[in-house]
Order: sequence, then structure tokens, then C-alpha cells
Amino acid sequence: MKRVIQIILLGLLVVLVGFNVMNYHADIPVEEIIEKYAYKNSQFLELDGMKVHYRINGDSGETVVLIHGTASSLHTWEGWTKELEKHYRVVSFDLPAFGITGPEPNGVYTRERYLKFIDDVLNALEIDSCYMAGNSFGGYLTWSYAAHHPDRVKKIAILNSSGYPRGDQPTPISFKMQKQEWLKPIITNITPRFLVEKSVKVVYYDDSKITDGLVTRYMELLLREGNRAGFMGKTQQITYDYVDEIKQVQCPTLIMWGDQDILVNVDAAPRFHEDIPNSELLIYENMGHVPMEEIPEQSVIDFMAFLER
Repeated sequence: MKRVIQIILLGLLVVLVGFNVMNYHADIPVEEIIEKYAYKNSQFLELDGMKVHYRINGDSGETVVLIHGTASSLHTWEGWTKELEKHYRVVSFDLPAFGITGPEPNGVYTRERYLKFIDDVLNALEIDSCYMAGNSFGGYLTWSYAAHHPDRVKKIAILNSSGYPRGDQPTPISFKMQKQEWLKPIITNITPRFLVEKSVKVVYYDDSKITDGLVTRYMELLLREGNRAGFMGKTQQITYDYVDEIKQVQCPTLIMWGDQDILVNVDAAPRFHEDIPNSELLIYENMGHVPMEEIPEQSVIDFMAFLER
């Protein structure tokens, strides 16, 4: 019997080692990431030890600032940017810990730090006032920024935004793992592609729109040197203890949501609508967590109509 147990344990060890070997991925140097994922009009801003990746599209009209969500990048707004740049000056950038920008040198990923980062970027780009839109964590930062800087934001749109405590809503296992510091050596080295693909499927409703190239982009930007540790730091440090501030948002607000969002339940949408006094609510049927990626044509038309009202 003892011999059988030893064989079973050995077999499990072999499987575990094999899994780790197959799914180990070293960080990708930022130079390689820039070569593959920077746009022709990508620019870089020296800020607090970071080279912040940003784009400016369009050279006329009001400024629209677009803020992406967790584990994403400014690429998520490509569909919106192509249409918005015809009428507006469109500014998008990669937040710390994500995209080409990469991690914070000081390892601080609190809400206050992210809000200061946004403010510093706007100051550096000499943006005194703007429209702003954000998805998911980017939505959280968008309404937070509007509450803190009512003089700088004319209108906002929040797409499937975080902000309220999750309550009974299940937390994705990947987020739970990110909070366990003892898992850091594994999380920052072992990145199975199938888990990245599963994460993309969580935010999309229509899986037919998920291409191999889309999954590769999400995975390789995650592997940008320092991003996995930064992602973990952000997950551990960000809290959602500011519900009362939602009611302080005074600017006109468009709340956009997919009714099939399993990451941030659609039940949060009417709560935002109730708490933000000057708000409109738009819910898309058969839509997931990222309307600007899944239905960019329709969602950007709705956003522009809101700006023009």
C-alpha cells in the first residue's frame, strides 16, 4: 500500500512539474512589446519613473479621454477611437500595471495613486477640461475623477463600471488568487494561455467575436515585464469603500451596461442611475462586460449622441 501511495504522489509531482514547465512564461521585454503593439502615433510621456504609453487621435473639437479596465489597455478603445477622431480630439493611455506603460516603480496601486496619475497625465497634456469614458475599473476611476474634479470633466460615460461592493456576487478565482501574496512566485511566472482565454470569454458574451489574435494581445501585454506583479499589486491594494462619493458626481453621466455581464452584474446599473442625479441609463441586450469591444459601432454612436445632447 505504501508503494502505491508513493507511485501516486510521484505521478502527481510529475504532472505538476509538467504543467509548470508547459505554462511557464518569462516576462517579455518592453522593447518587444512596443515593436508589436505600439501604434504609428503612439507617444510616451516620462512620468514618475514610468514611460506612459498614450495616443492622441483627431485634431479638432472637444477632448475625449478614454480609460481602460483591469488587465486591459488603450487597445480596447480602437473601435471607438476610429469613429470619435472624426469629430473629437481623442486621448487614451495605458494605466500603470497594464499595457505598454507597465508597473509603478514604487509599487503603489491605490485609488488615490491612480487618480493622481490621471490628473498628472491631463496636466502634462495640457487638458483643462474634457469628456471622459471608462470601462470596468476604468469606469470606477472615471466617476471617481469626476467626483473629485468637477471643474475638469464636462460629461462622463461609465461602461459596466465597478464601484459598489460585490456582495453575494461571486469573485473570479483569478482575482482571489491575486490577493494571496504567497502565490506571487507562481502568478508572476506561470501564465496558462487557456486561463487568459477563459478570462476573455468571461467579459465577452458572443464568443464568436473572440479571435486568436485578441487572446494573444491580452496575454502578451500581461507578460510585458513587470505587469503580472503590478496586476497583483493593484488587485491587493484597490478597495471599493467609496460608495458615498458616487452621489457626488454632478456632471451629466451616461451609464452603459451589458445585460449578460457576469463580472459586474447588471444590477449595479440602476444603482448608479439612482445615485447619480444627472444620469441616463442604457442597457444592451445579449451583451457582456466590454460593449466598446463587442459592439463598438453601436456603443460609440450612443456615446456621441449623449455628448451632443
